[in-house]
Amino acid sequence: MLARLLALALAALLVVRGLGLERGTLLALLLGALPLTLLPSYAVVAAAAVLRRRRLALLGCGLVVGHLLVLSPALGAAELPDGAEAAPRLRVVTANLYVLNPDPAAAGRALRELRPDVLVVPELSPDGMAGLRASGLLDDLPHSVVELGTRDETVGLFSRRPLADVSTHPVGGRQLPRATVSVGGVDVRLLAAHPLPPLSVLEPIWRASLADLAQEAEDEELPVVVAGDLNSDRDHAAFRGLLDAGLRDAHDSVGRGLARTFPAGLPVLQLDHVLVRDGVGGRITPLDVREVRVPGSDHLGVLADLAVQRGS
Repeated sequence: MLARLLALALAALLVVRGLGLERGTLLALLLGALPLTLLPSYAVVAAAAVLRRRRLALLGCGLVVGHLLVLSPALGAAELPDGAEAAPRLRVVTANLYVLNPDPAAAGRALRELRPDVLVVPELSPDGMAGLRASGLLDDLPHSVVELGTRDETVGLFSRRPLADVSTHPVGGRQLPRATVSVGGVDVRLLAAHPLPPLSVLEPIWRASLADLAQEAEDEELPVVVAGDLNSDRDHAAFRGLLDAGLRDAHDSVGRGLARTFPAGLPVLQLDHVLVRDGVGGRITPLDVREVRVPGSDHLGVLADLAVQRGS
């Protein structure tokens, strides 16, 4: 009976995922950890074999197939286009600083060692800004888009290269930085992102924010890089809207789609992303992606090395 109830619950979760019906905090969390949430499917198959329950075995096998289908987009790297390895590089790092970070200066020193060309910092507070400045990190990244004001936290965009078309854009109640950077003569539009988490009454705002971000990326003609803590991943319908807009997850592109970034101590959710999309004048290819420790943060950061090539 227990195995049957478990199988039915997992099957219902797969239906919710397939139809994009997730509503509420619990389903958002379960779907965010879906590669792990579906692991009991294999125990259902084993229980069916021991109990000699044919129907349960068929359901368990169906769950295993569903699990493999969930995993499949995350496996296998995309083929690199000709000339990508020799193209100019753009190193993008996104690092949720954590608004209660006890030592943002230590985080800044760790981030400085990564030598980012572009750095996106969600949960940036006035104390966090002071710590990053004290670390010397901002000396390497003199161009920025930051609107702290009197807010407890915001999102910062910092760049080693000059920025053009600087602005902020309202998404889900946040003013998010926007700018254009030139890489090897190719203009690339940078969209910093940090939708509110899908907790309680914020869940509809979370979905609407991701939909607005997808529309913004789709409307942009230039090649696009979206970076930040998106509070979502591929198993959320709202995140798949970003992929439908033509964005590609850098983790998936290099065959590391099963990487996790939250919580930092034992990551089970993939919340932090670098997404790319080709556009007028150029194309962007992820060459390498890895997770990085950010001292004092509850998230792992993401470092993505991107090749930027001229193209139509």
